[in-house]
Amino acid sequence: MANVPPEIRDQLSTWMDQQPQLFDAGPEVPVDGVTILADAEDESGLITLDSLQKALISAGLNFDAEGFAGQACAEGELMHVGPNCWKRA
Repeated sequence: MANVPPEIRDQLSTWMDQQPQLFDAGPEVPVDGVTILADAEDESGLITLDSLQKALISAGLNFDAEGFAGQACAEGELMHVGPNCWKRA
Protein backbone atom coordinates (compact mmCIF):
# COMPACT_ATOMS: atom_id res chain seq x y z
CA MET A 1 0.00 0.00 0.00
CA ALA A 2 2.99 2.29 0.35
CA ASN A 3 3.06 2.94 -3.40
CA VAL A 4 -0.68 3.61 -3.70
CA PRO A 5 -1.61 7.28 -4.09
CA PRO A 6 -3.13 8.65 -0.86
CA GLU A 7 -6.30 9.73 -2.72
CA ILE A 8 -7.34 6.13 -3.35
CA ARG A 9 -5.57 4.29 -0.52
CA ASP A 10 -8.65 4.16 1.77
CA GLN A 11 -10.91 3.06 -1.08
CA LEU A 12 -8.53 0.31 -2.12
CA SER A 13 -8.08 -0.87 1.45
CA THR A 14 -11.86 -1.10 1.95
CA TRP A 15 -12.29 -2.95 -1.35
CA MET A 16 -9.53 -5.43 -0.46
CA ASP A 17 -11.10 -6.10 2.94
CA GLN A 18 -14.41 -6.94 1.24
CA GLN A 19 -12.90 -9.47 -1.17
CA PRO A 20 -13.20 -13.16 -0.29
CA GLN A 21 -9.99 -14.78 0.86
CA LEU A 22 -8.79 -17.16 -1.86
CA PHE A 23 -6.93 -19.50 0.46
CA ASP A 24 -6.13 -19.97 4.10
CA ALA A 25 -2.50 -19.05 4.48
CA GLY A 26 -2.39 -20.31 8.05
CA PRO A 27 0.70 -19.97 10.15
CA GLU A 28 3.70 -20.27 7.91
CA VAL A 29 6.31 -22.59 9.35
CA PRO A 30 9.62 -22.74 7.53
CA VAL A 31 10.59 -26.23 6.41
CA ASP A 32 14.22 -27.18 6.07
CA GLY A 33 15.95 -30.25 4.71
CA VAL A 34 16.91 -31.59 8.13
CA THR A 35 13.25 -31.59 9.18
CA ILE A 36 12.24 -33.41 5.99
CA LEU A 37 14.92 -36.05 6.55
CA ALA A 38 13.89 -36.51 10.18
CA ASP A 39 10.26 -36.95 9.13
CA ALA A 40 11.25 -39.52 6.49
CA GLU A 41 13.37 -41.59 8.87
CA ASP A 42 11.96 -44.87 10.20
CA GLU A 43 12.58 -46.34 13.66
CA SER A 44 15.82 -47.98 12.49
CA GLY A 45 17.15 -44.72 11.03
CA LEU A 46 16.61 -45.64 7.38
CA ILE A 47 15.14 -43.31 4.79
CA THR A 48 13.56 -44.85 1.71
CA LEU A 49 12.59 -43.12 -1.50
CA ASP A 50 8.93 -43.71 -0.61
CA SER A 51 9.23 -42.31 2.93
CA LEU A 52 11.12 -39.29 1.62
CA GLN A 53 8.43 -38.61 -0.99
CA LYS A 54 5.73 -38.85 1.70
CA ALA A 55 7.66 -36.44 3.96
CA LEU A 56 8.02 -33.94 1.11
CA ILE A 57 4.32 -34.16 0.27
CA SER A 58 3.25 -33.78 3.91
CA ALA A 59 5.42 -30.64 4.13
CA GLY A 60 3.61 -29.26 1.08
CA LEU A 61 6.69 -29.42 -1.13
CA ASN A 62 6.54 -30.54 -4.73
CA PHE A 63 10.12 -31.79 -5.02
CA ASP A 64 11.45 -34.92 -6.67
CA ALA A 65 12.41 -37.26 -3.80
CA GLU A 66 15.30 -38.80 -5.73
CA GLY A 67 16.72 -35.38 -6.57
CA PHE A 68 16.26 -34.25 -2.97
CA ALA A 69 18.13 -37.34 -1.73
CA GLY A 70 20.90 -36.78 -4.28
CA GLN A 71 21.35 -33.20 -3.13
CA ALA A 72 21.33 -34.27 0.53
CA CYS A 73 24.04 -36.85 -0.27
CA ALA A 74 26.11 -34.21 -2.07
CA GLU A 75 25.81 -31.93 0.98
CA GLY A 76 26.88 -34.73 3.33
CA GLU A 77 23.49 -35.06 5.03
CA LEU A 78 22.73 -38.58 3.73
CA MET A 79 24.74 -41.73 3.08
CA HIS A 80 23.57 -44.15 0.40
CA VAL A 81 23.21 -47.62 1.96
CA GLY A 82 21.29 -49.50 -0.75
CA PRO A 83 18.92 -49.13 -3.67
CA ASN A 84 16.60 -46.22 -2.86
CA CYS A 85 17.73 -46.36 0.77
CA TRP A 86 19.79 -43.90 2.83
CA LYS A 87 20.88 -43.14 6.38
CA ARG A 88 21.46 -39.70 7.84
CA ALA A 89 25.14 -38.86 8.14
